[in-house]
Amino acid sequence: MKRPIEYLYQGLDINPKGIAATDQYESIDYSELVTRVEALALALQEHLPSGGAIALCAQNHIDHLVAHLAIVAANRVWIPINPKNGQQLNHQLIEKSQPRLILVDFASLTSLPDTSIPVVRIDTPVEGCRQWIAQFRGRAFSPVLPAYDETMAIKFTGGTSGEPKGVIQTHGNVATVIANMQAQFEFTRDDINLAVAPLTHGGSHYIFPLLGVGGRHHLLAAPNVADIAQALRHCSVSFMPPTLIYKLLEQPELGRQSAPRLRHLTYSAAPMPPEKIQEVIARFGPCLSTVYGQTEAPMTITAMDAADMQDPLRQSAVGKACKYSEVAILHSSGRQLPTGETGEVAIQGGIVMPGYFNATAQTDAVFQGDWLLTGDLGYLDANGYLFLQGRSKELIISGGFNVYPAEVENVMMALEEVRECAVFGVQDNYWGERVEAAACLMPGIQTDSDTLRAKLKPLLGDVKTPKTIHLLTALPRNPVGKVVRREVKALCTANTVETIPS
Repeated sequence: MKRPIEYLYQGLDINPKGIAATDQYESIDYSELVTRVEALALALQEHLPSGGAIALCAQNHIDHLVAHLAIVAANRVWIPINPKNGQQLNHQLIEKSQPRLILVDFASLTSLPDTSIPVVRIDTPVEGCRQWIAQFRGRAFSPVLPAYDETMAIKFTGGTSGEPKGVIQTHGNVATVIANMQAQFEFTRDDINLAVAPLTHGGSHYIFPLLGVGGRHHLLAAPNVADIAQALRHCSVSFMPPTLIYKLLEQPELGRQSAPRLRHLTYSAAPMPPEKIQEVIARFGPCLSTVYGQTEAPMTITAMDAADMQDPLRQSAVGKACKYSEVAILHSSGRQLPTGETGEVAIQGGIVMPGYFNATAQTDAVFQGDWLLTGDLGYLDANGYLFLQGRSKELIISGGFNVYPAEVENVMMALEEVRECAVFGVQDNYWGERVEAAACLMPGIQTDSDTLRAKLKPLLGDVKTPKTIHLLTALPRNPVGKVVRREVKALCTANTVETIPS
């Protein structure tokens, strides 16, 4: 297993004059990419000779890619900051991580708080990082090859369940993710990755696996559907949240003929109902795949390829454990549960973080022995496929019965009226907790909560059928597209009065 930065040089050896990356402004080959990375890495080592962390806040483009690779090559700690977070959240992240330098592009400047930490532009022609690259270009450089247990990044959780936590990811963690992804997706030098997901988050995990085989990245900053549709004509790989895939489905002209090379359209960050999976396959062919991970065990806890996705019985799953990951289902007592029984999903392997940054108590709380507790509920079938049932903190106990939000949501999503939904529990004097839901309707649909409940009751029964369905125009999401269930609940229950049993 190689260190992450070694994959850049492996790609250079394989394809030195091949195109490594393109964006809306330029195209660069592997030789030029490595030249820029090495020059900027030298500059970063000179400006931070004693080491330290560097925050990087930018949209997807070649300057961002170069800066990211240079931070790794210089063996400085990378702190990715999503421009979509906004100033308030980014202020928290910078305060918690205390970088010694912030690299930023013009489009992302307004998302940074006022700070005394030096801020350097990465995309200005005659100053900042481009000036540093020109200054150090061509000088001798040897990439630092750190120990596998050294910190490579501090990545923050999305904060969907409260205060964001800084997750330490080591060079060994990332190396294991790369090995898992290469084993799962078998990337080649002919692959072109359409990078629409932020490189500050899940999109970053595609950088090294593609570079390591001499493949290409096509980087889109602030993409719209038209940009994505155009790029899909020549790309073979892309990672997207389900919401973005749904927007593509809303374009009737898009289909297999408009994405002839696409072989891995991979979704994550949220579940996709089987009905949507079948629609994607019908439109774009057998190219849909999925990965399941979290910041604490990034990207490759489990995965499912396009061939497995054809089986309707597996379309509600998130795949099988990746090559270098081990999955178990644990009872609250810590014992492993047998096939088919629901408990907390736990993970072992090289992708598991060493802990949270400056948070020993929080670290201890998510480990049970050598197992990382994901906070997700799920079960394994007889073939090792993992089926998620929701978050452990979101389990609803109503009338003495366990109600898993994902189970109710899957049934709701099968209704032709429902575009998306979220299920949550509300304290209730009769039920203990009652099941409620928020739903967004398909365009042009007119209906009400009682009509939807009447359709669900024969399918779910009295206990699991939501007592109220709140009709919303959109569900609250965090900057990486995940539905924030606590915000959905707060929005729906702000003016809710107690219901009577039904």
